[in-house]
Amino acid sequence: MSKSLLLPRLGETMEQGRVVEWFKKPGESFTRGETLVEIETDKTVVEMPALADGVLRKIVAEVGEDVDVGGMLGEYDVIGEESSAVPEEAAAAAPAAAAAPEMRSQAASTRQDVTTGLRATPAARRVARQGGIALDDIAGTGRRGRIERHDVEARVNDTGCVGDANQAREVSAEGVLYRNLPRGRVAYREWRAPNASGAPLVLLHGFSGDAQVWSALASQLQRRGKHVIAPDLPSHGATDFDSADVDGMAAAIVALIEDLGLGGIELAGHSLGAAVATKVATALKSKVRRLTLIAPAGFGTEIDDDFIDGMAHVQKGGGLMHLLRRSALNPPLLSAQQLDQMAGAISKRGALAALAGNLVSSGRQQIDIRSELSALDAPSRVIWGLDDQIIPWQHASRAGPDIPVHFIPQAGHMPHWDQPQKVAALFI
Repeated sequence: MSKSLLLPRLGETMEQGRVVEWFKKPGESFTRGETLVEIETDKTVVEMPALADGVLRKIVAEVGEDVDVGGMLGEYDVIGEESSAVPEEAAAAAPAAAAAPEMRSQAASTRQDVTTGLRATPAARRVARQGGIALDDIAGTGRRGRIERHDVEARVNDTGCVGDANQAREVSAEGVLYRNLPRGRVAYREWRAPNASGAPLVLLHGFSGDAQVWSALASQLQRRGKHVIAPDLPSHGATDFDSADVDGMAAAIVALIEDLGLGGIELAGHSLGAAVATKVATALKSKVRRLTLIAPAGFGTEIDDDFIDGMAHVQKGGGLMHLLRRSALNPPLLSAQQLDQMAGAISKRGALAALAGNLVSSGRQQIDIRSELSALDAPSRVIWGLDDQIIPWQHASRAGPDIPVHFIPQAGHMPHWDQPQKVAALFI
């Protein structure tokens, strides 16, 4: 019986990959560790090795095609009974996790893009997607006319952004944008379709996250014509000031939305971000066209307080990975170095400990958003993963009789990680 060869998540910000080259043709056999296909991600080019001996039966994604994480690249047969016992549901994660040492990466800027006539580095493609910029009319300054990241950044800055056209938009090497507010500098990411329609969607992440947790969902929405903005909350990510309570965070997001000059918006928040989003909606009133709460905090007292404490005081990458596995069924596959860097940044900043103390005490949530939610005029709804290990999905019954609830199967506390396509479909 043929098995599916699925595209794994090869980095935290990866939401899709482009097929560069197939090294096997249908009908050809391969051995464990032999390269099957070369994939271009948003940062590099990776050779995907086989995890077992087998025969390639079918190529589904041809050279030049973009494939979402978890999407099918092809089909193959496993040779040998022992190898065939590998669970199919692990196929999307196993290539990067089990065979990471065998993967050979090379900087995309040093190789020719064989997929199309358009030559651009993965970083340039990523910044273009986030800025809603088409690559077709950008002249590349790289070797043999290849479009580099700084070429796209120059076009983004020339084009300008929402908000005050006189205020320059800073773009970091990682595609992070910044706005200077009275309390400090707020970092955010933006995904904008060239012909985006409807109100911009503002996404607020949860405790210990940042805007990058929305990458998979935001990319799905961008391809469907949406304009998405995702800030780093105070005490998180690249935003350079802290806040130890939900009210302070909400005030910062209100200030950002006003500074960007946004009119009507759609607002969504996850977990802690859902509580912040509710307060933002209360402050902005009629500006908010719709409010979406994903696994929200503030509906009940129960919560995995060990998870909150663990994230607030994490020291090592290994400990962080254990916590990520509790938050999602399919967390991003990160290298040991990436995990250590993330844990080190959280530990060094030390801002989450004070926030955690105001959110949870003696194992119980200390915030309640139900009264504010019931007073809102904006249409509201709740999305919850049925495998949530952090906040019980049964809290959804407390949303109120007029608020619809959407349950997502095979999804944990972060359904936008586990099932981004299903969550994206609810926003269209």
